[in-house]
Amino acid sequence: MDQILLEEYTKVVENNPFAAKIGIEILDIYKGYVHTRVKKRMELENIYGDLHGGCLYTIADNMAGVAAGTYGYYVTTVNGSIQYLKAGRNTEYIYCKAKVIKAGKTISVVQAEITDDKGILLNTAEFTYFNLKKK
Repeated sequence: MDQILLEEYTKVVENNPFAAKIGIEILDIYKGYVHTRVKKRMELENIYGDLHGGCLYTIADNMAGVAAGTYGYYVTTVNGSIQYLKAGRNTEYIYCKAKVIKAGKTISVVQAEITDDKGILLNTAEFTYFNLKKK
């Protein structure tokens, strides 16, 4: 784990009102990679008691953006897609791992996976980011 990145991006998450409201907690981070978790709670559920798809997308997008940002750029989402493979239920936490697959000067591409407490894959996602400027 990169302690400097952990401190930097913990502050980024805390200062992002939407991410902070969801309760994203960084577990591991290094250049091009982040591993996080979110406690499942009623405010994040849909009418069926599962984690809301919009919440899952938000977690994946935010954390993929963090992974892209570890290369030293401010980034903004250009495109994103998520595959809802299994409902987020019967779990205390969900976990998101995001890994950069292309770190470019202009565009970065990141893949993300969301799993439950048992390691069951719930979602896969891919995001493209525009690198705005160097930090």
